[in-house]
Amino acid sequence: MGRIRDWGRTALTFMALASAGAIGASTPNLSGWAAEPDDQFLLDVSIRQQRLGDGVRAYPTPEGTCIILGDFLTTLDVPMHIDLDSKTAKGWAFKEANRISIDRAAGKVQFGTLSETLPAGAIRDVPEGWCADTNALSRWFGIKVVPRTGGSVLLLESQAKLPVEEAIARRKRAASIKKNASLELSSLPQVKLPYRLWRAPALDFVVSGGVTYRASTGTEIDRRAAVYAAGEIATLSYTAQVGSDDKGEPQVFRFRAFRSDPDGGLLGPLNATHFEVGDVTGHDDKLLGPGINGRGVAVTNQPLFQPAAFDRTRFEGDLPAGWEAEIYRNGQLLGFAEAGDDERYHFDDVQLVYGDNQVDIVLYGPQGQIRTRTENVNVGQDNVPKGETWYWAGVNQPGKDIINFQDVTDDPNRPNLQATVAVAHGIDAKTSVALLVQAVMLDDENLTYVEGSVRRSVGRALVEVSAARDTKGGTAARAQVLTKLGDVALSAEAIATNNFRYEGDRRESVHEARLSADAPIKIGRASIPAHADVRYTEKADGTSYLEAAGRLSTHINRFNLSGEVHYLRNYASTDSGPDPPGELETSLIGSGRVGPVRLRGTATWEFQPQSRFKNAEGSAYWSASQNADFEAGVSYDALTRVARARLTHIRRFDTMALSVTGEAASDGALALGFNLNFSLDPSHGFGLSRQTLANAGAVKARVYRDLNDNGRRDLDEPLEKGALITTGSRLAEHGTDAHGEVMVAGLSNYVPVAVGIDTSSLSDPMLAPRQALQVVTPRPGIAAEVDIPLVGAGDIEGAIVRDGGDGFEGLDVELLDASGKVVATARTDFDGFFLFERVAYGHYGVRIAAESARVAKVAQALSASADITSARPVVRMGAIRVVPAQQIASADMVKESSNTTLH
Repeated sequence: MGRIRDWGRTALTFMALASAGAIGASTPNLSGWAAEPDDQFLLDVSIRQQRLGDGVRAYPTPEGTCIILGDFLTTLDVPMHIDLDSKTAKGWAFKEANRISIDRAAGKVQFGTLSETLPAGAIRDVPEGWCADTNALSRWFGIKVVPRTGGSVLLLESQAKLPVEEAIARRKRAASIKKNASLELSSLPQVKLPYRLWRAPALDFVVSGGVTYRASTGTEIDRRAAVYAAGEIATLSYTAQVGSDDKGEPQVFRFRAFRSDPDGGLLGPLNATHFEVGDVTGHDDKLLGPGINGRGVAVTNQPLFQPAAFDRTRFEGDLPAGWEAEIYRNGQLLGFAEAGDDERYHFDDVQLVYGDNQVDIVLYGPQGQIRTRTENVNVGQDNVPKGETWYWAGVNQPGKDIINFQDVTDDPNRPNLQATVAVAHGIDAKTSVALLVQAVMLDDENLTYVEGSVRRSVGRALVEVSAARDTKGGTAARAQVLTKLGDVALSAEAIATNNFRYEGDRRESVHEARLSADAPIKIGRASIPAHADVRYTEKADGTSYLEAAGRLSTHINRFNLSGEVHYLRNYASTDSGPDPPGELETSLIGSGRVGPVRLRGTATWEFQPQSRFKNAEGSAYWSASQNADFEAGVSYDALTRVARARLTHIRRFDTMALSVTGEAASDGALALGFNLNFSLDPSHGFGLSRQTLANAGAVKARVYRDLNDNGRRDLDEPLEKGALITTGSRLAEHGTDAHGEVMVAGLSNYVPVAVGIDTSSLSDPMLAPRQALQVVTPRPGIAAEVDIPLVGAGDIEGAIVRDGGDGFEGLDVELLDASGKVVATARTDFDGFFLFERVAYGHYGVRIAAESARVAKVAQALSASADITSARPVVRMGAIRVVPAQQIASADMVKESSNTTLH
């Protein structure tokens, strides 16, 4: 029997032998043959050098070898049921069309479209159940089943990959991608993406139109178009947008030129991380109000990615047509997002709690794909570092585009022009101070604001106090504290203004207090995240209002649910009559999946001032094929008593994506519309592509076989087709083409991402990437070109043993390249065995991982090395003995004592 590395398989054999002995010495079967327990053996199941399951039990027969059918079905994950009483077995193998039915009583077997009389000896009775002949299994299952009893292996051969193979590949791929996403990117090779004087822009087009019929207005036709562009000019990045209204007439033109560098160093002594001119974003402030886009200029040295306020942040990212997004904070379902015209998701004003905030953004694709983006934001550790100074400076015209094709209705509270300078400095690790000066030009007055603030970490709390004054004598003060008491996260805020334009609104005097709490509610073993929020506002005219909200979130089977209650009570001034009644309503949002259909729904009920159902909406999304999907939705508005139903068909081509929607309402209204999305890729001669290229970053990878191992592609070196590229936690939808190339778009701008390759997708198992991962920092509209050379690869195996030769199980072993960098990790089996597969040619050493060495109390260092070459692609290190950590410590002490004696 060959070497068995799995203790479970050894135990399985032992139990089988024991049960066989308990039943009897043998079980009669065919003439002259009986199952002898001592003759049973265990076979490893292997296909394409991939081991499946824990092995199968087998017996030698006069005709060859029979396999325990139950073991075989379990290993291949085949949905078949064996009924020993009725002597039948039914189910299907690998695909539903290949149905298999075995009826031993009738002596018949049906498999797919074929049938046969059950041959003698095809199935035998043994203590473990049915034992099937390998030749019969080959015919029934449509694969080649070859027992190699001398090597204790059952070899399977199949032209197409079996579902169990694909499942194993998916698990390995997911584990590898997860591991790659968690690596320290600064230690990996960086792919530079230099700026140029000119890069042709990537162009995204969104075209939509439709016709609507209403009895009251008749037939209306609308049409819209928008073009988004991103490229480089004069070593600056630029983005532009041109859009029309629903009549097809030009409405907006926006343009922005900018440079961003997470490491800073821009504009010489300013050491900026970002500067921009054109359509720029204003500065957010809790007292003065949110920043508003408008034409102007801005520069800052702040980190590119930080919360907008220390208790608030925002998220956005790529969301292809047909995809949906959900956002969770510490397990709470906060909301949904669908793809807009820009094919992006936007979650604004996401509240943060003190301590760790795990924000999960889950993207659901039309074919059941699931992508998760996880961001960990720690509130309490985001002060300006000690001794550093951050600044932001800008001037703009809020609400004004570069060119306004149509008259814009001016908001009387929106400035015609505003200029802001904000500076923050870290005093120590726990304290920072900030100063802001803002000048605004309004229609009726010009104002200058000065605001100062102090932020301080106190124990398990973060406190921020700020005060502001304007040139008209208006004042404002604000204090906020975030803390955590046990499992309860608390936020308390108080604001007082006197004749002040609070949050950019009209001048008024306001007193406001707000308290929020987040805590898990324990129900048995379940933990339900809960949120409560209450705010009281009082104005100078004597009016006030009380607002309160509560939310519970939970996960039931395959559904995520979140329920919210909202209460609002207005109090009139003493001389204006009775108070209006309070308003109380509750809402429920949920999402989940039933089979292949993804469901989502919302509903709202009102309880005060009257009890009534308000509205509900539900949708279902399912895939008809890899490139065609359907979405159906229904909604009802109880206030207008109008119900609506819609059906959308989405079709994805290589060059574009098209959706057509039909909608009908109970009031007789009918609508039919379409939406067309496509992009022009400048790297392919402005060829059409359905990937969004202008709004996000992209990677253009080329995979080739580096035959001479020089790190660059020579003309005679072949390109690799069908290789799957990984970018962070994402896997490319398609493999490389005949030119060895693939484009992966929709990457977050200025967020470094590790680019690698899924080695299981390579056609040759003896190939591996020359560099496992390379890091790219994407920019909008620019495809970073990454070459991935493939070189020869082999395997390194060995066994970690203790003193005495026993195997050391559960140790993490690290593989080090010639420079001492960790390139792979493996865990030892019960007998100490470890294996590194697809190791690129070169010189390597091994050591015990630091955490494993600490727990096992052994030394990290191992006296073993290996050279993988084309002449020696498999290296067997043999037994490697670990040294207890205390022996090293003792040896050092002896050496030190000896040195002391000599002195």
